[in-house]
Amino acid sequence: MSTESRRCVISIIGMGGLGKTTLAKKVYHDVKHNFDCHAFVYLSEQFGIKDVLMRILKCVMGLSREEGEKLNEDELGMMLRDHLREKRYLLVIDDIWSTQAWDTLKLVLPIALYADPSCHPHEMRLLNDDEGWELFMKKIFPEGDPSTACPVELEETGRKILAKCGGLPLAILVLGGLLSKKDKTFSSWSKVLKSVNRHLTESSDQCRDILALSYWDLPYYLKPCFLYLGLFPEDYEIDSWTLINMWIAEGFIPQKDNSIVEDVAEDYLEELVGRSMIQAASKEANGSIGSCRIHDLLRDLSISEATQNNFFTLHNDNGTSSSSTSVRRLALYDNIDGYNEHINRSIATLRSILWFSEDNMPLLLIPGGKLLRVFDASSAEILRGATRDGEFFNLRYLKIYKFASTKSLSSFIGNLSNLLTLEISSTGILPNAIWNLEELRHLDALRCSVDGHPQLNNLRNLQTLSLGAGSWINDDLGKLTNLRQLQIAGDVSSYHKALSESVEKLCNLRALSLVNGHSIPPFMPFTHHLYLYQMDLDGRIEKLPVLPPNLAELRLLHSKLEQDAISTLEKLPHLKYLALWRNSYDSKKMFCSSGGFPRLEELYLFGLPLEEWIVEEGAMPSLKSVVLEKMPNLKTLPEQIRVLSKWIYGEGERSGA
Repeated sequence: MSTESRRCVISIIGMGGLGKTTLAKKVYHDVKHNFDCHAFVYLSEQFGIKDVLMRILKCVMGLSREEGEKLNEDELGMMLRDHLREKRYLLVIDDIWSTQAWDTLKLVLPIALYADPSCHPHEMRLLNDDEGWELFMKKIFPEGDPSTACPVELEETGRKILAKCGGLPLAILVLGGLLSKKDKTFSSWSKVLKSVNRHLTESSDQCRDILALSYWDLPYYLKPCFLYLGLFPEDYEIDSWTLINMWIAEGFIPQKDNSIVEDVAEDYLEELVGRSMIQAASKEANGSIGSCRIHDLLRDLSISEATQNNFFTLHNDNGTSSSSTSVRRLALYDNIDGYNEHINRSIATLRSILWFSEDNMPLLLIPGGKLLRVFDASSAEILRGATRDGEFFNLRYLKIYKFASTKSLSSFIGNLSNLLTLEISSTGILPNAIWNLEELRHLDALRCSVDGHPQLNNLRNLQTLSLGAGSWINDDLGKLTNLRQLQIAGDVSSYHKALSESVEKLCNLRALSLVNGHSIPPFMPFTHHLYLYQMDLDGRIEKLPVLPPNLAELRLLHSKLEQDAISTLEKLPHLKYLALWRNSYDSKKMFCSSGGFPRLEELYLFGLPLEEWIVEEGAMPSLKSVVLEKMPNLKTLPEQIRVLSKWIYGEGERSGA
């Protein structure tokens, strides 16, 4: 944190499970706003330098994946050096496996004078008995005081169980997660202790065996869900809804009474997090898990168990591959050499194919196996010739970049009668056959338009709908009452009446997004939209409607709002995040009254003509982060905001008060 002109390199070292990443994240989030730019990136053992550079550049200057793909490694390195030069920057690189990896990366990091030789590595240590007990109790009794939460009759047994963890935080959390699901009785805890003793008696790797015990203790319905996480690359941030939809497609989530399968799957995800078998990487504004990760040691456990049970196969992971003729689930990382051989050998048994790569998209053939349920190749162009009836009867999840031809897509879509999730990330035209997929629950094709006359009425099961604007908006949109997420890209000016009337009926919405909408419809009051927590509105708003009572996240762009809009927004009782982008607010003055924005935690203002900003005492009492960009006319900051000056950025420079 000093102001000296030097690059300081601090290493955090220690065995797996000690909490190195947890500590790095804590420090990063506490101090990142003291720097001009910052990034936190993960490195796998088989990392690609180009991919790492693109991820750093995305964090520090918003470089898109498409822009990055057009540049080679040298150009990306030069771009990063030029951007970081003369700046105070914070870069956290997690999970570096070798000195060669650091030697490669540090070449592109500018150094003003010299690396600081006085920064010694920070070596993590095991927890002592008191520290371990406190962490153990927090996991088992999250609502109680860790010093008094444990019943007296359970403490001796609990401390014996804790002793088996050897002070390793990951083992403590996982065993604590196991106990948190057990009855708080002497009998129940004694059974756990006996189980721990039985499995650890002759073990040379107690941490591995504790993790394995926690896996074996999982309810039957969570075991396949946990194993499935091993398909994802090391240190991969897994989108929760992607994972949930894959679980559903695989048949892991049962239909319970009148419950919605997505809700059941979300409960499963929460339970795995509660047991510390996976980690929540991000949270949504409504408190749900946005993305998750699996610790390297737990991923190793998943791969080990999956290999023994032929649950899945990893191709080109650590240079390995399988010659099995009965592969059930196949994950490919970057290199697809041998893909066709794998497919041909296991065509009769394949249930899932997941391809992970950020490189230039190849042409992939989607095989016609009758058991295939999941095909995820979001960076690939897909080839598929003529299909036979019933060939893709079981396909439930399809995520691709695009099809090689519209004709092949049209004939292919018609055979997917049981498809639940369809995601197409490229531009294109969806064929009429899409309206016959009556089981479809998630359609994400935001950059696609619709061919012919739409028949939305057939898709009554839809929960997610992302499409380019078109005449389909006039066709029974309001009858899709199960919709939870609605996203439309393009000019909706011609569909104001239909869109407004339809949205009024969609009371199960969680998220509403209009991208490049030009003008936003005069929506009816959102009084009955109790679940709607996120709105992104891009387009002119003549008058703000009555917004949802539980709205937590709001982004506005090109809205042309006047000063009185702030008095409406500040009354939202649950708003946590507010972003006012370019042309969203036209007034030169902004007034925030006392008591306004009671729960606002993050405020982002970009490219506004603001000259005067008045914040009364008591306004925004929960505010934690403020970012200002391209606000040249705002010369002075309110006193309450001045306190947050370390979190404020001007155009390219920190603008502390």
